[in-house]
Amino acid sequence: MKKRHALLISALSCVLAAPVWAAETPKTAESPMAAKASEELRAVLKQHHDAMNKQDLKALLALYADSPNVALMGTGPGEFWKGKAAVEDTYKHYFETFTAGSLSHECPDVAAAEEGNDAWLMASCVMKDTDPAGEPREFDLNVSAVLKKEKAGWRFQALHFSNLVEDVGPPSEEDEAPEAAPASGKEAAPEAVPAASGKEAAPKKTQ
Repeated sequence: MKKRHALLISALSCVLAAPVWAAETPKTAESPMAAKASEELRAVLKQHHDAMNKQDLKALLALYADSPNVALMGTGPGEFWKGKAAVEDTYKHYFETFTAGSLSHECPDVAAAEEGNDAWLMASCVMKDTDPAGEPREFDLNVSAVLKKEKAGWRFQALHFSNLVEDVGPPSEEDEAPEAAPASGKEAAPEAVPAASGKEAAPKKTQ
């Protein structure tokens, strides 16, 4: 992921979310079963962030469904990885962008619901980490996921991370503007240009 900070889903979660959202009861009347499911889904997200912080690839992959059709999506164009092998490779590259043990997260706004063996989750998070050069960073991250229930518990079928960073997106008009010409209005001659006569300078005579 050239900017694999970027790692979550969208279309798939919306497809599943629509009918579940409509059937969800108000928070004030949330049943004990629904509350338990929501807590379990939040716990899976926390497990994912904790495994990311440790750069524990095995633990991360264990949080994905036992299916060849798992998918991971990031922020930019082309950041869409399908299948366990592609997802695994993406995490490996992402590990190169931050220092292990420096990643922390807060997700104050989370919505989740389940219906049978299917579930969805959306979260708005604030992430902090340290880059390989030792510089601290902070960025907002939106997360959405589709999960399925397996014997081991809830597992990601699809995951989508979306974050905004300064170097993401098309260049601005200012970035695309050509550099200002020298004050004289003429381009500076390159150092290797021959003498003004247009002829190559004669080699110096040696004594």
